[in-house]
Amino acid sequence: MRYARMVVLLACVAGCGSDQSGPGGAGARLSVVNAAAAAGTLKVYVDGSFAGDVGAAAAGAAVEVDPGAHEVMVRPATGADGFTRNVTVAAGRSLTLVSYDSLGLLRPTVLEDSNATVAAGASKLRVAHFAAAAGAIDIWRTQPDYATPIRIMFPFNYRDVSPYVASTPGAWRVLVSTAIADPAGPMPDTLAMTGSLTVGDGEARTVVVVDRPGGGVDVIAVE
Repeated sequence: MRYARMVVLLACVAGCGSDQSGPGGAGARLSVVNAAAAAGTLKVYVDGSFAGDVGAAAAGAAVEVDPGAHEVMVRPATGADGFTRNVTVAAGRSLTLVSYDSLGLLRPTVLEDSNATVAAGASKLRVAHFAAAAGAIDIWRTQPDYATPIRIMFPFNYRDVSPYVASTPGAWRVLVSTAIADPAGPMPDTLAMTGSLTVGDGEARTVVVVDRPGGGVDVIAVE
């Protein structure tokens, strides 16, 4: 069984506001996931200021920002063409931008937290599939109130994003397996896994499945 690493790199751009408490408070947060393995390390700029580097198959440049509109520019460290995307982040929310490769060009997908409100005494988790080279896979989760792996959505195609799944606060896991041929058969081989991922009371998390540079699958838990 191969276990994926969980990577969370934090950086704040110059000029971040002083009254920003992040998700659940008055502030807001932008995160970037690099799902474009062939592009290598990406450079991220928010509102014209450098926010950080994001390695392939990694999450990074998690930036606390004022709520409202922001310009995000992502480009490969090699100097190749990237993209600029205008986004709007609501107060107390997180927004995740996934950079992926499409026919050799870097493209963005914005994962908005439109259904991320979590009631007291609960937690939520969702999964996005951006592993272009993975082939036929299934994506499973265990959750605090149910320890048996359950497919989070099926079929789960490339660039699909699951709805948020709700449970009690506590430990979640996300597993990626080869696609099952027989629903009544045994659990297939696990290709990647987050390990224990604690989601607290009133919190929501996003997990992104990506290609691992050199082959295989990684699972990125976005902070």
